[in-house]
Amino acid sequence: MENLKIRLADKSEMEKGFSLLQEASLWLKEKNIDYWQNWSNPHDSSFNWIKEGFDANQFYFVLKESEVVGMFRLQWNDEQFWGVQEDNAGYIHSFTTARQHQGQGLGRQILAQIEDMCKQNHKKYVRLDCGAHIEKLCQYYENSGFVSVGEISLGKHRLRLYEKELFEE
Repeated sequence: MENLKIRLADKSEMEKGFSLLQEASLWLKEKNIDYWQNWSNPHDSSFNWIKEGFDANQFYFVLKESEVVGMFRLQWNDEQFWGVQEDNAGYIHSFTTARQHQGQGLGRQILAQIEDMCKQNHKKYVRLDCGAHIEKLCQYYENSGFVSVGEISLGKHRLRLYEKELFEE
């Protein structure tokens, strides 16, 4: 298990965030997966969505020693993707790891740390979405304990919604 640290991303580091998203976009394109291609050349709405997250202190960088090896956005509500929800949850977006660290198990370690952050904030669930057509990614989240709870259409993409219960009632 790697010694990973999570820290809040500073607003001045937004370019690093875009760099990680662009790297993931290129990797997906190389794999012939039509997903996250908006990050290769972000349009205004994509840029603004990221900027709003950085401005709201919702982006985090994952560090291995002093190197940034991952990033995610963590929100305490998410009406855009999930609608109005009655229960208490943390919502993960823009979750990516640096490609040179692929296959090292960092993703699951980061997810476990995000779950801990949600627990510390008394969230009952952690939720995320991903492209419904990316079976390997869907399987990855299911193997990580997430349960599919539905699908939505957003723009040209069909997204699968996942949640993981952290506290039983």
